Amino acid sequence: MTKDEQNILSAIMNDVANKIGNPIFELWFDHTVQWNLSGSTLSISAPTAFAMERIRRVYQRDIAEVACSTKGRLLQLEFTVAPTENELTSSTSQDDQNLLETTAHVSPLTVPTSRAAHDETSTLNAQPRPTFSNLVCGASNQIAFGASQAIVESPGTISPLFVYGPSGSGKTHLLQSIWDEFRGRVKPGRAMYLTAEQFTTHFLEGLQGKGLASFRRRYRDVDVLLIDQIEFFVGKSATTLEFHYTIDSLLRSGKQLVFSAKAPATEIVGLGADLVARLSSGLVCNIAPPDESMRLQIAQQYCSRHQLDISSEIVLMLVRRVQPDARHVQGALNRIRILQQVAGTGLTLRQAEEQLNDLFQCVQRPVGIQDIEKAICKTFGLDKKSLRSNGKIKSISHPRMLAMWLARKYTRAAYSEIGEFFGNRAHTTVISANRRVASWIKADASITMAYGECRVADAIKRVEAHF
Repeated sequence: MTKDEQNILSAIMNDVANKIGNPIFELWFDHTVQWNLSGSTLSISAPTAFAMERIRRVYQRDIAEVACSTKGRLLQLEFTVAPTENELTSSTSQDDQNLLETTAHVSPLTVPTSRAAHDETSTLNAQPRPTFSNLVCGASNQIAFGASQAIVESPGTISPLFVYGPSGSGKTHLLQSIWDEFRGRVKPGRAMYLTAEQFTTHFLEGLQGKGLASFRRRYRDVDVLLIDQIEFFVGKSATTLEFHYTIDSLLRSGKQLVFSAKAPATEIVGLGADLVARLSSGLVCNIAPPDESMRLQIAQQYCSRHQLDISSEIVLMLVRRVQPDARHVQGALNRIRILQQVAGTGLTLRQAEEQLNDLFQCVQRPVGIQDIEKAICKTFGLDKKSLRSNGKIKSISHPRMLAMWLARKYTRAAYSEIGEFFGNRAHTTVISANRRVASWIKADASITMAYGECRVADAIKRVEAHF
């Protein structure tokens, strides 16, 4: 493209984003979608056929109008699938075939290839093999992601790598991505991935069948060992001791070790001080639940991969309101898909909210009074000092009542504790506030917010979305 065409294209993209909304633009027109302007032809290339068809069907008119307004004349629009898709599909298919062929010739103790065979031969809608290319990276996992790439480039320099985080934060995906990279760099069987439960099972099988020597050769004669869900070892003294000796043997040989758990080793009671020291001697990285931007990317990938025709508004709503992890996002998307199939038509935003209501009410972590106070202040544009003050104007007193009601709903705090927190008020004041809010909800009343009136029920949902 010429410099003028680049400037025009940049203006078109900005105007399209403004027209359909930046969140929706970021959802469907991320870096994988390529734009090109050549003469009177505007080309848009999407990574998959589903994404291309979705963009063409939903946003063609908006793009055409913006392009005409910016360019001053009608442009011919072309929607294509990126050429690399076929190449990637072919490459992946060949890799899958190689995996299946390898699996047919390994013993039952070769856990990684058994797991891979299960992944690659599962039914329709199965997840693709986890790799760095389909791992969404963001603020919550960037340190662990960077460390993972570093050990792939220089094995043994950071060993062991220990990553921890809650369920659904992407620990398993990260470990399997590392394993996937090493499989292409080392000899077959020299990179091993398995869960702590599988390690335990194979150790016990080795003891019962007098195959302990074979077991040790298998797990100590490797270049890379990745073990998921380390907390499973707690309470299994014999297995833990064998695991400890395995780690020592591999570390002395300068091999690469990678482990994961829901908590840092120092907080897993029952592993023993020496083993905890070994697990913590390399690099320990926390992986937090994905933030909203990452959940949007996860949702987009999932919709594209499984060809889910779900409106952008519903996708945005659910990634903001379901529990903040990839599994709940995917579960919510699947529920919407099934409901739309049963209904034979797309759901409205309100229908989707009603159908996902139980997921919204499930909070992943305990909500404290401080969390409620922060969410109320953010929703109503107040500061903490005002919320706790003696102010009796509705713009302050009503949000305070709502905060007290939410504190009773989400915490075990007594009326007296809640009253003390919100400005040293009597417990009777909190009781009165709860009754008042309950009557608002029953009457479908409205409450004043910074920008105008809002239904109390909707205001509560907005506050809860900030937890």
